[in-house]
Amino acid sequence: MITKRLSLIIFGLLLIALASSACASGNGVVASGWAGIATDEDTAYLSYNTQVYAIDLASGNLRWRYPSEPDAKITFYAPPALTQDGQLIVGGYDNILYSLDPLNGQINWTFEGAEGRFVGGPLVTRYGIFAPSTDNKVYAIAFDGQPLRDPFSTEAEIWASPGSDTECNCLYVASMDHRVYAIDARTGALRWVTEDLGGAIVGTPALSSDRQLYIGTFAKEMLALNAEDGVALWRFPTQDWVWGGPALGDDALYFGDLSGAFFAVDRQSGVQIWQIQAGSSIVGAPLVTEDAIYLTAENGLLISLTPEGVNRWQTEFEGNTYAGPVAAGDLILVSTSKPEALLVAFDTEGVQKWIFSDAVEK
Repeated sequence: MITKRLSLIIFGLLLIALASSACASGNGVVASGWAGIATDEDTAYLSYNTQVYAIDLASGNLRWRYPSEPDAKITFYAPPALTQDGQLIVGGYDNILYSLDPLNGQINWTFEGAEGRFVGGPLVTRYGIFAPSTDNKVYAIAFDGQPLRDPFSTEAEIWASPGSDTECNCLYVASMDHRVYAIDARTGALRWVTEDLGGAIVGTPALSSDRQLYIGTFAKEMLALNAEDGVALWRFPTQDWVWGGPALGDDALYFGDLSGAFFAVDRQSGVQIWQIQAGSSIVGAPLVTEDAIYLTAENGLLISLTPEGVNRWQTEFEGNTYAGPVAAGDLILVSTSKPEALLVAFDTEGVQKWIFSDAVEK
């Protein structure tokens, strides 16, 4: 049975649910998605519903869209990713991974070997592209779209983008089967797997410089793991499910839960430093910069805090949001579920700079 809060999120998205479901903490959860963002120096790339958009960061104007006309058989909700050789990689709900030219939106290639939808965004490393799927697998794909080897399998659907660790050349895969897997990026071999952590994981793990891994679960917990072996170092109880991954500051870990509680926790000890209430569900991961912390609440609110938890400012915008804010130069980008405000850009003081509206562009 879906919780009341999660059902409100899903219905608020106005999306077609996936046919498949996964079991998490005794609740059947229907997979869905929301707008995902990637950026380069002058462009924001937004994947949402039937199209992928390239949007000029200076003006908020459309550069291109793929496909040029909506196709009801193709939908996108996984965040895209850019490669160093000039590709935009985006996964579709049609089980296809697309490589697009960031300059014009033309197709370079497609990978059609997956049996499930792409809910989590692809991870790009020097060893290739790693795409998690709802068929319980992570696909390793070369930069020309060819499979590198057999996919890595878990025991349940994977909704989270993998985390990357250049020190050990490995990936951290969080699964709906309540476990985190460390796999070798070069060979696909399993390095370690955690014990059952008590709840499904749908957020990307965060890795600190001193080799601690942080993940939130549907068991209402944030955990720190030893990145060398996956052993739990501490557990911090939350008020509700932790959906998005956490973000790291200097000595603190920042994250929210579906009750709207937002926490700062000492990342070494797991002791709470401070807590605020955002007023509605926090689904996406926060954004941490040198001077501030930014978070979005589901009811259309962008909040900026000091590292001490003091409210710098907050601003409302039209449309619900289920993804965390994204930095793009001196802009903070927020995606919404409202066609009239698919992407909203603010400066670091909360002043709205532009709105990208799919309704106007068409």
